[in-house]
Amino acid sequence: MNSKRCAVIDTALKLFSKHGYQGIGIDRINDEAKVSKMTMYRYFATKEALIEGLLIRRDEMFREGLNFSVAAVIGDSKARIKAIFEWYQSWFESEDFYGCMFIKATEEFPNKESGIRRISKDHKLFIKRLIEQILVDEKVDDADKLSRHILIILEGLIVNANIFSNTQCVEGSWEYVAELIEHHVNKNHK
Repeated sequence: MNSKRCAVIDTALKLFSKHGYQGIGIDRINDEAKVSKMTMYRYFATKEALIEGLLIRRDEMFREGLNFSVAAVIGDSKARIKAIFEWYQSWFESEDFYGCMFIKATEEFPNKESGIRRISKDHKLFIKRLIEQILVDEKVDDADKLSRHILIILEGLIVNANIFSNTQCVEGSWEYVAELIEHHVNKNHK
């Protein structure tokens, strides 16, 4: 990726994450990335195109981190899904956690046909499919349904951590999910 394009995306990622998409203008991104308006518009014709580009980059970073955490765990489905919860907790505790850029993007740009919505939806589906594949590998009953519920819990944890700056509920949520998985494993092996 071109270094100026990277500078724009990295700067926009940092600013939009902290201040929201509507709260930051293109001029501030140009100033902080040290690029001209011409350079900006060469890579991103509109603010929405810039947001699409940074969401793609954020998705790549997210997938890489989450996949690495899951791959590092040797064990059953519960251990691998616990690694996901631990990764989320670590993210929540990082100094640059300001909530989910994908949730914020779909709230601030509600057009259901937009690239922003498609990228955000693909991101969330990646997480759901990762969880589902872990459950399928362990032959957990109702893997599709269970993975949707686990995703909803994770999404709720993101909102909770952002609003309350409290990550203590991650452990309790994980314990609940562990019981759900155990129930589905036992149901399948009866």
